[in-house]
Amino acid sequence: MSGPKLDLRRELTGQTRDALIRRLTPDEQAAVEASTGDMGNKPEAVRLGWLKMRTREPWTRQRYALTVGRALKKLRAMVEERSPGSE
Repeated sequence: MSGPKLDLRRELTGQTRDALIRRLTPDEQAAVEASTGDMGNKPEAVRLGWLKMRTREPWTRQRYALTVGRALKKLRAMVEERSPGSE
């Protein structure tokens, strides 16, 4: 992996954040919102409850962790595609 290292957090707080997140599946969107949104430093049980309320489906710790990991991997790939210096 050559080239400049991308700061995913900085990219996601910019104006491109909404456009990138809209490209994810609804489950991934909800998981990203729960992990990076206004939840702050809430316990995981609160996040899982919020996800259940938002998606109307039960969430487990494992499902949450896998979904957030998958979503962040996709977001990183999207940011790298958009990066002007990636050669």
